[in-house]
Amino acid sequence: MNKFQTLCKALKISIQIKGAFSLVISLLGFPAALLPVLLANRLRLLTDELQLLAVTGGSASVAISIFAGLAGLYIAQVIITNLQQYVERYDEMVTIPRYIQNTLMRHKCEVRYKYIENFDDFQKRIDFTEQHAGREMARSIGSIITLLQRFVAFIAASLALWGISPIIVIVLYVTSIPAAVLAYLQQDETFRNRTKWMEEGHLSLFYGQSLMGTFTLNDGQQELRHFALFNYMKARWRAIADEHLGKQNVIIKKHLKFNTAADFLRSAVYLGILLITAWQIYENPVVGLGAFTLVFALSGQLQTVTGETLVGIMVIAQNIPYMQEFFYLENLDREHTEKAPTPIESGDISFNNVSFAYPNTENNVLKNISVEIKNGEKIAVVGENGSGKSTFINLLCGMFEPKIGEIRVGGADISAHPSATRQAVSVVFQDFAHYEAPLRENITVSDKQRNADDSEIMELLKKINVNDVIDEQPNGLNEQVGAFSDKTNNLSGGQWQKISLARAAYKQDAKIMILDEPTSALDPVAEAQLYRNFADLTDDKTTILISHRLGITAVVDRILVFQDGQIIEDGSHKELISKDGHYAEMYRAQAKWYSDFV
Repeated sequence: MNKFQTLCKALKISIQIKGAFSLVISLLGFPAALLPVLLANRLRLLTDELQLLAVTGGSASVAISIFAGLAGLYIAQVIITNLQQYVERYDEMVTIPRYIQNTLMRHKCEVRYKYIENFDDFQKRIDFTEQHAGREMARSIGSIITLLQRFVAFIAASLALWGISPIIVIVLYVTSIPAAVLAYLQQDETFRNRTKWMEEGHLSLFYGQSLMGTFTLNDGQQELRHFALFNYMKARWRAIADEHLGKQNVIIKKHLKFNTAADFLRSAVYLGILLITAWQIYENPVVGLGAFTLVFALSGQLQTVTGETLVGIMVIAQNIPYMQEFFYLENLDREHTEKAPTPIESGDISFNNVSFAYPNTENNVLKNISVEIKNGEKIAVVGENGSGKSTFINLLCGMFEPKIGEIRVGGADISAHPSATRQAVSVVFQDFAHYEAPLRENITVSDKQRNADDSEIMELLKKINVNDVIDEQPNGLNEQVGAFSDKTNNLSGGQWQKISLARAAYKQDAKIMILDEPTSALDPVAEAQLYRNFADLTDDKTTILISHRLGITAVVDRILVFQDGQIIEDGSHKELISKDGHYAEMYRAQAKWYSDFV
């Protein structure tokens, strides 16, 4: 997208997102831009009329009429200016930030999942957009209409003063250029330094938040206190922050010096123009005091509006990289979503010669995976860390597309039908979510179409032995949980994991259930209960269970053993033990660990 297209798009957005009242006031601003010239002309007429009245005498009715018109124009200007300021302030604080934040959230939720894994530096770029580009984008789209209004005022003031003296207009133009050039150069320097210093700012923020704790959990606070690390962490934070702020301060001081010099130049020129006009009137009284009044009123106005117009043009021109960074997000690949997905009726799963490499890497994490899983089968996926287990699940959930090969669920290619696939799959991810909401919503959010009453929900929770989390809460399913709840009622890791299991079980029409390390936060008793209730949890769904703990093998039909991105063994527990291969070695190693504690 070139610069002109970027500006046109920003202007279109600035109009589209305005409310009716805001749009009317913005349009009213164009005729209102002529008010300063009308006021100056009225003031000139009044001055000349008062001068004539003082010299010749006579009726003051004409002067009074001119004054009344002058007062009316001034009142209109005050009202319109205040309405414009209110609208601009509201748009700057509410309308535009809301649009930008909504757009960023939509992009983050719609782009292909490879970007979430930081393909094309997506995370860094979206952080930059949230911190800087979004704000500058807001400034730009909020000021484009204002800039057009200033241009109208600039033309009107120029024409009015040109009639007095073209030299005055030219001098005012020329002396306004330095400020505009400075604004452009400063904005360019700021953009380059923001991108360069961004990582330093993040590191400073990291150390600061480590000392204060995050918004949700005081991660590491116990260790900070136990090992008395406050002074150490503070020194690290202070050193990085001081260096970061020191660099910024150098730039601010430099900008201040140049801007002060430019302001002195404009002020000196303004005074000089008034002196020249006064001398012209002295030399030729026919010009009249009204001309001095007009120059006095409009010179400052033209100087200001010229500077603001030029600076506005320069700033918007320099903000184009920010806008392009913002619009970059619109050009990213989106997930293919079906408007009306056809429901998948079977839990059959097929991987056909599937290989996959994560974005920005060449090494295949999965290599030529081919496996068939029948409807209703219970499958355990085991292997060491980094063997490809979670990647296998991410592909099955349609988060990524295979580098080569094909994945089908219920006969449907998941690359072509991701929405239908996700409707057919219920999943407990290893990094399960915590929702700042009542317990009921934390459970039912997985199936927004299902409308179960409390008794039905509790019956489900008892069936899978998760009801104890609800029973312990004063308000049961209505209990607001999370770090931001009124009572700061944040659940333990094990309780949150139980809620994630309930969320997966609540999804009514799922044909497949995926459990990725579903007992990682559970104690041994809760883990044993999960395995005892495994059949109730999964019903007749095709189930894939991933775990480092090989106790799961007692509740599944088959075991897939992953190593280095490949399935190296496939069979029942008894079959794999008899083969005395990698699975048998893993199983014996874990049995030894457990026996050491007996």
